[in-house]
Amino acid sequence: MRIPDQSSRNSMGANMTPMIDVVFLLIIFFLVSSHLARQENHFPLDLPTAKSFAPFDPERTALTISVDRETNLRIAGRVVKVEELGQVFGEVIRERGAAAALRIRTDNAVQYRYVEPILRAAALAGIADATIAVQESNES
Repeated sequence: MRIPDQSSRNSMGANMTPMIDVVFLLIIFFLVSSHLARQENHFPLDLPTAKSFAPFDPERTALTISVDRETNLRIAGRVVKVEELGQVFGEVIRERGAAAALRIRTDNAVQYRYVEPILRAAALAGIADATIAVQESNES
């Protein structure tokens, strides 16, 4: 019986190097994008309290606007003016269509008169799904 020779066998394997490169690039992309999303939601704000509220759904992709104590509006960490909201909301509508949603995180000390223009601009742009982030009240 003859033993097969390894040098005469044709190689039928696939080169896995490009596939591994793509997987590493995807991992890096998702790590960076998830870090940016978490950074926006953890912008330090003393949220208003409420006795009843709908729990935060992390699966729901909503544009988050933060209003700090000095009434600065921040989207993805960048300060924007109220006049720019129409353009920003228009881009969100073009990207997400009917699924466009807005989440407003505001400091407890911010008066409603600074939140109302955000809601008005969202309504004019066609965003009907808007929520305000709150924390649970400790009072019974």
